[in-house]
Amino acid sequence: MADNYAAKPRQHEKEGVFMNVLVAHDGSPQASKALDQGAMIAAKFGGKLDIVTVVPDLCLSSEELSPEDCSLVANSLAVEARGQMKKVSEALAAKGIKAEIIIKNGRPADKIVEAARETQAGLIVVGSVGRHGAAKMFMGSVSSKVAEHAGVNVLIVK
Repeated sequence: MADNYAAKPRQHEKEGVFMNVLVAHDGSPQASKALDQGAMIAAKFGGKLDIVTVVPDLCLSSEELSPEDCSLVANSLAVEARGQMKKVSEALAAKGIKAEIIIKNGRPADKIVEAARETQAGLIVVGSVGRHGAAKMFMGSVSSKVAEHAGVNVLIVK
C-alpha cells in the first residue's frame, strides 16, 4: 500500500507548477515570521510573492464615531499601513526578494481571501496572532477565518 504513495512525484516536480504565495501582513512580529516563511516557499517553488495588508474598517461596528471621525481614523490607518508596507518592501528588496504589495480596506479575513483569489495564490501564509490580538475576543481570529473560508491551503505561522 505504501508503494502507491512513494512512487508518485510531487505535483510541482512533475508539472513544473509555480506556487504563488500570498502573505498577510499587519506589522506584527508574527506577520514578519509569516513573511519569512512565505518568501522561502515562493522562492523554493519558483512562485510569485504577494503581500497584503488590510486597513480595517473600524467604523462598521461603531455608532459612537461621527462620519468625520471615521474618516480621520480610516485615513490614519491607511497612512500607517502604507508606511509599514514601504518598510517591508525595502527590507525584502535589500535581500533581493521581489514582492508585490497590496493594500485593501475592509474586514481583514474577507479581504485576505479576496486577495488570494485575485492573485491566484496557491498558498496563503498568516501569523497566528496579529497586532489586534485583543479584538479576536469579539470578532474571532483572522487566521481562523481565513483558514475556514479560503479556497486554497493556509499556513498559520506561530
